[in-house]
Amino acid sequence: MTVPLQSVLILASAAIFAVICQIVPDSYLDEVFHVPQTQQYCAGHYDVWDDKITTPPGLYYLGVIYTRILSLFTTSPTCTVKALRSFSLIGQLSVLPIVLSLFPVRHHHLSSRTITLLQLFPTLYFFSFLYYTDVWSTILTLLSIGLSTRATQASWLSVPLKIAVGSVAVAIRQTNIIWVLYALAMEILTVFVYPDEKGKDRADDTWFLAANARLEDVRSPADFVNAIVGAFVRVWRGLKGPTKGPKALKIMCSYAPILGGFAAFIVINGGITLGDKGNHVAGIHIPQIFYFATFTCALSIPSILSILSQTLTILFFRPLPFAIVSAIIILAIRTTTIAHPFVLADNRHYIFYLWRRILNATPWSRYLFAPGYAIALYLVFARAVRKEKILTALVYFGACAAVLIPSQLIECRYFIVPYLIWRIRVATLKAEDDDERRENVIAEYVEIGWYAIVNFVTIGLFLAYSFEWPSEPGARQRFMW
Repeated sequence: MTVPLQSVLILASAAIFAVICQIVPDSYLDEVFHVPQTQQYCAGHYDVWDDKITTPPGLYYLGVIYTRILSLFTTSPTCTVKALRSFSLIGQLSVLPIVLSLFPVRHHHLSSRTITLLQLFPTLYFFSFLYYTDVWSTILTLLSIGLSTRATQASWLSVPLKIAVGSVAVAIRQTNIIWVLYALAMEILTVFVYPDEKGKDRADDTWFLAANARLEDVRSPADFVNAIVGAFVRVWRGLKGPTKGPKALKIMCSYAPILGGFAAFIVINGGITLGDKGNHVAGIHIPQIFYFATFTCALSIPSILSILSQTLTILFFRPLPFAIVSAIIILAIRTTTIAHPFVLADNRHYIFYLWRRILNATPWSRYLFAPGYAIALYLVFARAVRKEKILTALVYFGACAAVLIPSQLIECRYFIVPYLIWRIRVATLKAEDDDERRENVIAEYVEIGWYAIVNFVTIGLFLAYSFEWPSEPGARQRFMW
């Protein structure tokens, strides 16, 4: 039944692509930067650069390679808007499933059903029809993380592959350095902290037990501290072991070139931002985590519906912790909410309307969502992944915070990689439990239907409705994520 899903996805995507290219044949929104820059590179003008572009040129080099390959099969121009858009779609339909299959599940890999579900994730699926950085940035970032999950089986041949993949991921979007660090942390946990041979570690080893504790085992904040200390102890013991030295060297060789190269970029560039630095200044925007958790709950409602009532019951019988967390959230909203000029001015994005008509409808409306944010945070970072190991959860939350909080601009595109990693972990944890695995099959089919509805609405709105700005007569504007 899963094979027809892929067939339907490919056929539907091809039809959508054809319609989009017919109705919107010219570069739209950020494509007005990405397409001309790639075309300059296609023409061999590698010294030409648009100063308004805020990301590195990795995508444009990949685009040139892709168009060169296309030129082997056709005499038509290959560095066109349509051809470059097809590069995103091919990545989404052909390469992403291969990358997702790297993530281990019960010594196998994600099911074809789950992979189809992740391909249909609405924000990423929408941008697979446009020439944006999102598709290939996501593919290479997930590939880097996927390779780290197989560190115990990898040979030295994996080292140059990890360097290449991580470097290109960062060369497409510089904030991917955070996910490279996440991959590094997960590889250290996999090799040194978590057991890699059945029966190798003693069940009475206090630090082993602490480092391998799960979220559902947490009884107090001390359990988090014990897990972190246990990880350091395990790494220290591992480094002194006779077999772990080569593994440590392999990890260092896999990531040091990427981190060193990025540090050099920061020094030379004078910061992480390229191009339009005035509109992309880092800040402290803690509500981004709240927005992400809410966004995640909304799009994954079929998969979390079964635990929603349990979660509400738990929070109902723990009113004091719930009230304290809600108060902290209100304080974070009060002190760190940022209204970026783009959010306030660009009515082509859904965020513009959410901010104007809901979050900022009145001076106090944003605070009303604090209890909902608390529930969403608990669902996403604790309840839905309750069987996750504490250290894995902490590393993930730290990476999400490092990626999202510094960004002043609210962009659903920034949620793509954090969401996919979370959804992969949810699928993996459910697959390891026989009862939940059976329930998950039905939930995932429902979720695929939910994604299809969201995609139908968002893509349909993009195609069917357009408007003009008085400042740009004749240019049709369209709604998008």
